[in-house]
Amino acid sequence: MRIRSRMLPPGWYPLNRSDCVATIEEMVAGVKPLPPGTKVYGGIIPHAGWYFSGKLAARVFGLAAKVTQPQVVCVCGGHLGGDSPPLLVTDEAWETPLGTIPLATEFYEPLRQRLALKDEYPGDNTIEVQLPFVKHFFPNAKVLAVRGPQSPQAVALGEAVTAIAKELQLSLLAFGSTDLTHYGPNYGWAPKGYGPDAVKWVKEVNDKKFVDLALKLDGAGMLKAATLDQSACSAGGAVAAVTAAKQLGAAKAQLIDYYTSYDIMPGDSFVGYMGAVLEG
Repeated sequence: MRIRSRMLPPGWYPLNRSDCVATIEEMVAGVKPLPPGTKVYGGIIPHAGWYFSGKLAARVFGLAAKVTQPQVVCVCGGHLGGDSPPLLVTDEAWETPLGTIPLATEFYEPLRQRLALKDEYPGDNTIEVQLPFVKHFFPNAKVLAVRGPQSPQAVALGEAVTAIAKELQLSLLAFGSTDLTHYGPNYGWAPKGYGPDAVKWVKEVNDKKFVDLALKLDGAGMLKAATLDQSACSAGGAVAAVTAAKQLGAAKAQLIDYYTSYDIMPGDSFVGYMGAVLEG
């Protein structure tokens, strides 16, 4: 069996089972469940290290898990430009501190028949940091791990994933992984200078535009905003998930929370994070 080993160091997420479980339980403590009757089709999640954005991802996964336990959890990562094809993780399983996760290998050939894909190379954080959450909240699910480019190919990817799930008669949730504006000298982009006014602009203007489009499930708008405004680093992952969720029946998104790394560790360089549940 081809098992993908952990690639990210412990600073991204805990090294062992007990620390992962304790951290997850602390992250979701006190979170109220979604209203009765809510239908969930996936979510949008951040992918910074757990110290910065983990609680948002944990809460989105946890809220979805209380509603439904699918056979397959699709995690759509990103960090791809518009000229890249989608990248498919082609291993058979993936190592996590909570145990090995089986991957949804039955999707591989049907996806290759529909899309021009390349194999995903290990080491990207957009998917790996999510896997302990998936294992914890969806212990019996397989994972389909793909990365979507920041182009209309992300839409095609989301459509293909959903079509194959329906053909295989497998229940599916789709989660898209993106962080928002990367601001400051660490990222070579500071159009509004530094200090509180810059943070306010990121929160209330640049990130808000992308968040509002995401809550409307406007994939085309999300791609455009990310390209023009530098408001998302992995819009392709979020758009693929939004597209798949819409195909499954999603009609809206609920914002679970939004904040920036500045709120945790103030500085001239900071990143925005959102967490949303894709609902019917």
